[in-house]
Amino acid sequence: MRISTRILPRVREPRPTPEPGQPPAIKPKLLKALAAVSITLAVLVVVLLGFGAYLMHLTTTLPDLQADPDAIQVAQTSIVYAADGTVLAEWYDAEDRTVVPNDVIPQVLKDATVAIEDKRFYEHKGVDTQAIVRALSVNTQAGEVRQGGSTITQQTVKLLFTEGERTLTRKIEEALLALQLETRADKDEVLGVYLNTVYFGRGAYGVESAARRFFGVTTSDLTLAQSALLAGCIQSPTRYDPFANPADATERRNLVLREMRDQEYVTAEEAALAAAEPLNLKDAATNTATPQFAPYFVEYVRRDLLERLGSERLYKGGLRIYTTLDPAAQRAAETAARTILPDPADPEVAIAAVRWRDGAVVAIVGGRDFNAEQFDLATQGKRQTGSAFKPFVLAAALEQGYTMDSPWEATPFETPVKDEIWRVENYENSITGGWYTLETATVWSINTVYARIITAIGADKVVDVAHRMGITSPIDPDPAIALGGLNKGVSPLEMASAFGTIANGGTAVQPSGVLKVTDAEGSLVYAPDREGTRAISEPIATTMAIVMNAVLTRGTGVEANFGQWGAVKTGTAQSWRDAWIVGWSGDLSTAVWVGYPQAQVPMDNVHGIRVTGGSFPAQIWKAFMQVSSVSVAPVAPPTTQPGVDPGMEVYTVCAQSYKIARPDCPETMELVFPAGSLTQRCELVH
Repeated sequence: MRISTRILPRVREPRPTPEPGQPPAIKPKLLKALAAVSITLAVLVVVLLGFGAYLMHLTTTLPDLQADPDAIQVAQTSIVYAADGTVLAEWYDAEDRTVVPNDVIPQVLKDATVAIEDKRFYEHKGVDTQAIVRALSVNTQAGEVRQGGSTITQQTVKLLFTEGERTLTRKIEEALLALQLETRADKDEVLGVYLNTVYFGRGAYGVESAARRFFGVTTSDLTLAQSALLAGCIQSPTRYDPFANPADATERRNLVLREMRDQEYVTAEEAALAAAEPLNLKDAATNTATPQFAPYFVEYVRRDLLERLGSERLYKGGLRIYTTLDPAAQRAAETAARTILPDPADPEVAIAAVRWRDGAVVAIVGGRDFNAEQFDLATQGKRQTGSAFKPFVLAAALEQGYTMDSPWEATPFETPVKDEIWRVENYENSITGGWYTLETATVWSINTVYARIITAIGADKVVDVAHRMGITSPIDPDPAIALGGLNKGVSPLEMASAFGTIANGGTAVQPSGVLKVTDAEGSLVYAPDREGTRAISEPIATTMAIVMNAVLTRGTGVEANFGQWGAVKTGTAQSWRDAWIVGWSGDLSTAVWVGYPQAQVPMDNVHGIRVTGGSFPAQIWKAFMQVSSVSVAPVAPPTTQPGVDPGMEVYTVCAQSYKIARPDCPETMELVFPAGSLTQRCELVH
């Protein structure tokens, strides 16, 4: 049987015909596709709305560059000047910057910066999309970052507002601020802000600091070659540091010059001439902000203003600090200290010199080496004064009605003080009896007389008059202060100021190293009060000046006498641990202290002698004052000097033993004692 096979054709079901008015049927796959597109669009809308809200939020956090004129503020360096206008120091926090007006910045520097940093600066609106695309292409091909797409405007806002963080948020903020900045400031203003802000290297922020550090000139004096060098440093201040890498810096400078030529900012000839110039850099050794001259004075002023104005204003406010320092007087003070005590093993010397009429501090020697020890012995050091404190006792006694003719017993003295007995003898027990006037007791610094005086008038009155005259350190009202036995001591600056009150006829003027402080525009920020206040009466000041002049001419201070009218008081603390002379001549009141700052070390053998106030301190005072003091009319005329009391005799005595001097005694002085009372000759081996 044959079986035949036949394939029948597939019969398709007819498509249903939609009823009139009904939509055609949609395939399930198309439905899924449409649903996916809808979801994507919805997500995109949400993202765009969210991004828009985010941008709106960012704009609320940005500074309003139009409404707030102080929105563009940068830290500026404060500059300290001496009285003659020389720069003593520059103070800044992290950035040494001095902002200069835009019209001071040379056009060649602006052109150089645009040529090398942002060629399309004058074409874009703050953000350069062409530069961004070009940078992405170059960096992608190189596999590393070789170009940046930021404009000068973006770099400016990054420096001013965004702290330079590399995050997406910061990049968006930079772009928004750049667009905002360019709608509210013209291109030249933006460029000026940028050049006043950007870092050039060597600690120099802004063009003025860079010009001074690199070339020792001001911004307005920059040449084409110098401008090209500075513009070239911006991209990499370390790599193109001309001091450390002169070859790289020169090559970079010449690249800037070629770009300026190609962009037609300069002619080919101008570019070639500038490229042929040497770098002509400032001496690198002078590129330091550490004060090299009068460092103790500079620190004294810094501490004062830091307390008055605060660190933010002092280090970032671009202040102009005009001081009272007299460079000639400062050099004379340093020379006097080094000359009289030159050995590094010698005791230290502190000197504070004040113009007594207005309290201006003109010189400070705070130690031998500021780099080794920053503690200022002249303004921060507090030591025992010895007999140099006696003028305060004298002033208090005169206020209580005592006179210079008042007689006082000089025998050894003792009296109960608190829970113990206070015993006082004269220097090396050289005077053991007799009666002396207050005048004579002052000229020859008789301890037992002054112990009796302070006991009679009360130590509290001495403390009061000392504070009125200019001593600012706390003082316990202990009778021992009559001989300089202070609880914490006082500084040379306090003593110079207080003695200046006597020179000033009894008017105390608070000392200050500051003449005035202004902002960068010249507006006054601070000036000390130099009017002064009445501390003691003028008659008392005149009386004190007369007797202290006798100390200089025939008393314990004769070694300080240089022929010009003056008045002094010497002081030597117990065991020769501190030696002082304080006094005035001409227009200056000066305190000199000699001692070992690290401890109470006896100075009983320094260059073969025991150090008293009338020895090395007096010699230093003389060496300084005869050079620095300007002669002025003294409170008391030079002819008005106390004479020798009846029954007294002038003796030439050894400055160490207070006995009649031998011909070989190295230091002698003329002292007044009762006639016939001094018979013993000096037996010290000199």
